[in-house]
Amino acid sequence: MIEFLDNDPILTHSHSLTVTYPRRISITYGNYPFIEDIHNLIIEIKNNISEKESYASNVKAGKTKWEHFINNNITTKFINFCINKHVLSNSDLFKYFYERHTIVNAWGNELKKGDYVVQHIHDCYHCILYLTEGEPLILPELNMKIIPKAGDYYFFPPYILHGVNKSTDDKNRYNLVMNIKETPNWDKKKYIYEMQNKK
Repeated sequence: MIEFLDNDPILTHSHSLTVTYPRRISITYGNYPFIEDIHNLIIEIKNNISEKESYASNVKAGKTKWEHFINNNITTKFINFCINKHVLSNSDLFKYFYERHTIVNAWGNELKKGDYVVQHIHDCYHCILYLTEGEPLILPELNMKIIPKAGDYYFFPPYILHGVNKSTDDKNRYNLVMNIKETPNWDKKKYIYEMQNKK
C-alpha cells in the first residue's frame, strides 16, 4: 500500500506506479474528488442494470449495457479531469487523447454478495473508477491487489491479468469501467507508406 503525506485531492500531483518483472508496466491512478458525480453514477447504474448483459461476460455480476456511459456527461467530465491531471506523467495515453484514442466500452458494474469477476485481460487500455468500497481487484502477475475506495481510479495498460474474488460483503460494490483503444491514424500510415515507396 502506498501512502502520501498530503491526500488533498485539489493538489495537482499525478500518481503513477511502475512495476518491473518480465516486462515493465505503468499504472496511472488518482482520486476523482467530485462526490456528487460519484453519487449520480451509482444511481445511473442502479437504474440501468441490463438483464441481458448481467452475468453474461467475465463480470459475474450486475452490469449495464457495454456502451451505456460512452456519451455520458459525467464520463466526459471524468476523462477531461484525468487528461488535465496526467497528461505530463502519462503522455502515451493522455496527450491528444481524443485524437489518438477511442472509448469503445463504458459500463457500470453492481457486485452483490456472491458475485465475482473471472480473471481476464484486455487488449487495450482499461480504466476503473470505483464509486464505493468493496471486494479488492486482484492482479496476480503483479503480485498485488487494489482495495477500492470511492473516487479512486486506475488506468491499466493492455494485457494485465485481473479479476475479483467472490464478494463476501453485504454491501454492493459499484464501479464505472472503460476500455480505451488506440485510434489508427490512417493519414499518417498512408504518408509513411508513400515515403517508403517513393520512386
